[in-house]
Amino acid sequence: LRKARSPTAMRLWLTLAGAACVSACTTYAAGRLATADGTVWVTHSDDGAGASDPRVSWIKAAEHVHPTRPIWPDIEDYPRFVGTARGQTYHKMEGQVETEPVGFIPQVKHTHGYYESNYALQNDCGLSFGESTASAVFRADMIGTKGTDGAALLCVNELTKLAAERTCSARKAVELMGSLAETYGFYGPDGGAGEVLTVGDTEEAWVFHILSDPSGKSALWVAQRVPDGHVAVIANMFTIREIDLGDSANFLGSSNLLDTARTYGLWDGKGALDFTRAFSLGEYASKYYSGRRMWDGYRRFKPSLVLPTTYDSLKDDMADNAWGKSVYPFSVMPDALLSVGDAFAAHRSHYEGTAFDTTQGVAAGPFGSPDRYAAFSLNPAKHVGDDPGYGAWERTVAIYRASCVWVSAAKAGLPSALAGTVWYGVADPSKTVFVPMMVAMGEPPAPYTVGTPGKLDRHSAYWAVRYLQNLAQLRYKDMIVDINRHAAHWERHGAEAVAALRRDHADGPTIKKVLDALAEQVLAATWQLSDELMVKYADGGLTAPPLPDSTIPSHDLGYSAAWLRAAGFTKGPQRMGLPAVEQNPSPPAEVAAAAAATAADAAAFPSRLFAKKPIGADSADAAFDDVSISAATSAPSQPIASGHLPLALAGLVTLVAAAVLLVVRRTAPAPDASAWESAALAAPATGVGAEERSYATL
Repeated sequence: LRKARSPTAMRLWLTLAGAACVSACTTYAAGRLATADGTVWVTHSDDGAGASDPRVSWIKAAEHVHPTRPIWPDIEDYPRFVGTARGQTYHKMEGQVETEPVGFIPQVKHTHGYYESNYALQNDCGLSFGESTASAVFRADMIGTKGTDGAALLCVNELTKLAAERTCSARKAVELMGSLAETYGFYGPDGGAGEVLTVGDTEEAWVFHILSDPSGKSALWVAQRVPDGHVAVIANMFTIREIDLGDSANFLGSSNLLDTARTYGLWDGKGALDFTRAFSLGEYASKYYSGRRMWDGYRRFKPSLVLPTTYDSLKDDMADNAWGKSVYPFSVMPDALLSVGDAFAAHRSHYEGTAFDTTQGVAAGPFGSPDRYAAFSLNPAKHVGDDPGYGAWERTVAIYRASCVWVSAAKAGLPSALAGTVWYGVADPSKTVFVPMMVAMGEPPAPYTVGTPGKLDRHSAYWAVRYLQNLAQLRYKDMIVDINRHAAHWERHGAEAVAALRRDHADGPTIKKVLDALAEQVLAATWQLSDELMVKYADGGLTAPPLPDSTIPSHDLGYSAAWLRAAGFTKGPQRMGLPAVEQNPSPPAEVAAAAAATAADAAAFPSRLFAKKPIGADSADAAFDDVSISAATSAPSQPIASGHLPLALAGLVTLVAAAVLLVVRRTAPAPDASAWESAALAAPATGVGAEERSYATL
């Protein structure tokens, strides 16, 4: 399909790309004049399919004598790398096989130190990266891929790492990545198509688009500078529109770009080339998969700009707008200066408070969960005769399958050791804590260097958050309040720590000591929060602090009325009230008369009938206390001997009392269930007995 121009073929590739591209990430880029503190920041959420490697590794600065640099394969699942060539994080463990390079390129004499996850995060110059996969009309395979004629050497992961090793500015990074991809060939993830990178330094931010060329041996690429006062949003689709390669201050691109577009009928050569319209296949997976996140980012950063929420095609709609012929702009000037906290909030979005809020509706369940798992199993055998039909969930920015998220910020005018900060979170962005790391500290905090998705590890920050996010599904709408408070508390501590380190011009060892300690505190606090939430919301109730030794809830939380109606609760089994029992009832006249006659007869016998029995009473008298109704009623008719007269009278009294109770129960009015419930709910809720009464109404 490299040379496919047929709409049918392109749609087929789009479908396959949607299934294959599991990264599906969101990235933002802000210029220095768009932020409150003058930093340039770029962000990334690594939204893998639950198996991505969440660990951070420190790649040391180095001087090289070996003439070549190995190129590593595109592996994002755990472990992304095994060996000693890329830091302590990846040292081989039992059962692992060392990663083999797919090729080599010439090495340079000096390389910078930097943090990496699946992509480079930030180097010792403050050069930072974010990423988002995109659809594209051409694709290629990695060199050596079995069953293919793959000839491309470089994936986007390696491009970011090469740029982090060899450059200090965003512009130079873009130029280097483009040049290397043209020379050695570019291939997308999982044999996919295109990629988008956000690249920032202390002065500038750029957006970089790349895809394979039709031969599969080179690359097509373009980059656009984000204006200093703007912020850009990218969500799994190209966003650069009309390009002007003559304006090198704002655009950079490959020399083969225009000719390829003309040759393959993607551009008629008239007017400026619209890169996205020419080389994108649009949104993958479903309509609004990309557009909804773009809309959300821009409505957050610039609320005054009213953007459409619907369109026919995010790629092809060409309505004239102030920013050009596209549904959404490439970038906007925010209404207010931004902080890294605004980036955190954007990455946590489930469209809360909008018409697309995934915490609302039946799909959110009884407790408002925003998460939407795969609609069906990928095993076709499970769908024989049970096809749910075509559909899709809203694709939120925050997503449960994320492995990590980061905001990499860098500021001019500071010593290089203090210029950059990586705010790193693990697992679901909406449940994580963004923890600061600074390249000057060298090795990252230990909790962020361990964590396999396949085995729970209480030393791992990734597992602390992943455990918490899954626990939150039990009662999301309530637990998220505590989770947000937890995140805000520790992120505030992180900001204070970074500010203090900069104020004091701290050195590397001091930075490491402070930020390592903070990371360990966050790890412990996150595990503790899970434990506290388990107690607080155990069994569907709320045990308010201070937490008692018992987990008996002080409040029964129940379900919302809206969800009960939607779930068919009102159509379920009819509720019944408890039987009403009248206190001190008046017996019917005939029963009262019988009781009076019995009492008169009893008065004629000796008073010892009702007296306490002395020790040594005869066996017949001793048996008095064990007389039962069944014994009195089932005994055969016999003449009453004088010695057994007291026993017979006692049986008669018991029988009459039982008859009175039976008549009263049969003649009592039917209970009013609603009245009983009202009375029970109105009863003072004090003590266990009161709680049991209120639970009985449900």
